Amino acid sequence: MCMMVYIASAEPLNLVAWNDAQPAVYVSELHESEAAVRQQFDTPHVLHAGSHEGCGCGFQYGEYPQFEDEERPLKHASLDAFADYLAEQLQRAPSIQLYACWDGDQAAPLNTADLSHQPRFVPGSSTSSRRSGRTSSQMPHNKALNSDVE
Repeated sequence: MCMMVYIASAEPLNLVAWNDAQPAVYVSELHESEAAVRQQFDTPHVLHAGSHEGCGCGFQYGEYPQFEDEERPLKHASLDAFADYLAEQLQRAPSIQLYACWDGDQAAPLNTADLSHQPRFVPGSSTSSRRSGRTSSQMPHNKALNSDVE
């Protein structure tokens, strides 16, 4: 089962095509099978974001240490590219909402966290989840994140 990542904004966000030569991050329109995820957002423009693995699994970090050695550089590249993409889009849109869930749970009830005005996420950082005191690998799934910029 794959981790799925969705982003939404009141403003249209740029799409990023899949790059076979250097897969890192891509952002695409929703597939019709993902339509239920729209109910998780209060903004009209909802997109799917994927990592080098083709889904959101490549954004996970530290949860499966047995895979970390060989996967670490690819996961770093995907996370860095996604963070850069979000930073770029926040120059155009006042806020971006994020939602992550296991595939098939797109309509599951939300657990939310407000990450407004937090510093850029640094994988493996002990400050990655200041409000809860947990690291990113300890955060529950089906998490909706809101990043507002004033």
